[in-house]
Amino acid sequence: MYEVKAYHHRPATVRGDLEEETVMVASELFKTRAKAKAYIEDHVKGCKTVSRDYHRGNETSYVTAFTGYTWMHENSGEECQEYYHYRLNKAQAR
Repeated sequence: MYEVKAYHHRPATVRGDLEEETVMVASELFKTRAKAKAYIEDHVKGCKTVSRDYHRGNETSYVTAFTGYTWMHENSGEECQEYYHYRLNKAQAR
């Protein structure tokens, strides 16, 4: 079994200020590694820049997909980018 966790780094309004947050948007289980990888690749199709770091075996694979949307963090003045981050690893037996 393989587990895919998807995180979304997005803009958020906190007490009236435009800031950033990272939230988990999905956690899926797949029987094969190929199906898990196809799930990730299907979700990153429309993104501008995609960074892939796939590994075999027990190592965790990472995929980051940048959407191209940026905003200014109002408290720190940093420029932030919206992106999706996927983690693919073998599911642990319970």
